[in-house]
Amino acid sequence: MLTKDDNLLFLENKIQEIKTAVFKAEIYNELKLPVNIITTLKTDGDGNIWFFTSCNGAYAKHIDKNFFAYLQYHQKDNGCRLRINGLGSIVEGESQINEGEKGSATNINHSIILIKFKILHAEYAENKSTEKISMTNKMKTFLSYIFIQPLKKIYDFS
Repeated sequence: MLTKDDNLLFLENKIQEIKTAVFKAEIYNELKLPVNIITTLKTDGDGNIWFFTSCNGAYAKHIDKNFFAYLQYHQKDNGCRLRINGLGSIVEGESQINEGEKGSATNINHSIILIKFKILHAEYAENKSTEKISMTNKMKTFLSYIFIQPLKKIYDFS
């Protein structure tokens, strides 16, 4: 059975593998963050995802600092999708910004803000491509599904 740490490690690996996601903040007022495609800066062991997103500097200070949001990661090559719901917070303060952007050469200006996103719920799905499976394996799977009895049998003695 997977532990919480194993699950978090799996998510961190998938996030670092895919890197880009669609970010949507679920803020229900007039001033909200735009829906953006973001690039993940880093993930940490506490279940946080760090990334920059765009924001109009004129109204950035009026947006809620903590909000619910989701990230939708998708990798076309192997057909995997990762949807993460969580709590986003706008990072303020030089020490937190420097912590969040380690290894990033991005200059901070008034049109982008740093988001620290706490993972609360994640759904992962992977679609196996049928193009890569040979025709003989497809036939074996089909015929075994029809003719071979399943390993689990149900007996009703009522």
